[in-house]
Amino acid sequence: MLLPTKNYLFSIEPPKTLIIKDLKESEVNLEVEVNDNLSLHYDGWLFDKNVKTENFCDAKGKKFDSTVEKPFRPTPTLFNFKIGKGLVIPGWELGLLKMKKGGIRCLVIPYQLAYGHREMGKVIPAYSTLIFEVTLIEIYKSKN
Repeated sequence: MLLPTKNYLFSIEPPKTLIIKDLKESEVNLEVEVNDNLSLHYDGWLFDKNVKTENFCDAKGKKFDSTVEKPFRPTPTLFNFKIGKGLVIPGWELGLLKMKKGGIRCLVIPYQLAYGHREMGKVIPAYSTLIFEVTLIEIYKSKN
């Protein structure tokens, strides 16, 4: 006789530290290092502690940005930057290191490594924990 099983899902509090989870690992032997130029796509959500889940990456609230979806971009647009220069939030600077070209990674970034006490327009409130799914398209190795 089979007994019914129950899945207990709980709301979770925002993490206090950066969470890095590879959703798709790449076999390509090229990974991000400081001073590399990166081209990537991403989607970003506010962390919602009311989502019933045990997985921080699934606690997605309101989407606030995307490089591939309307209304955030009229057409898919790669995001390009040089890592290690302070051009992006600290959670990205730390969370993208050692990521391999072609991989997909979830970053759950506590407010201290995101925008901190600053509000970013009307879309990201102060003290927000953020969730990003990043697809690394290309790594241009630094010559320095």
